[in-house]
Amino acid sequence: MEKMNESVKLFEFNDLEIWRKGDRFFARYDAGEHQVVMREDEIFWSEAEFAMEGKDAAIAILFGLQRRLEDAGVNPYVSNT
Repeated sequence: MEKMNESVKLFEFNDLEIWRKGDRFFARYDAGEHQVVMREDEIFWSEAEFAMEGKDAAIAILFGLQRRLEDAGVNPYVSNT
């Protein structure tokens, strides 16, 4: 039986992983261009569900997340892990 606070990987495409931690969902991805820069940012369940539909959906979710972070004044290309 799965514990409520346990991390579970739901989906993986290239350098993007979708994780569930309890009742929250996260995108873990490489945000770097020339070197590995890992980030982990919270996403909505609807985004996690959509990303799991395939590579085009996963890429759309990632770009939307990065745009949302930039709009909030957060640099999405800097590691936060």
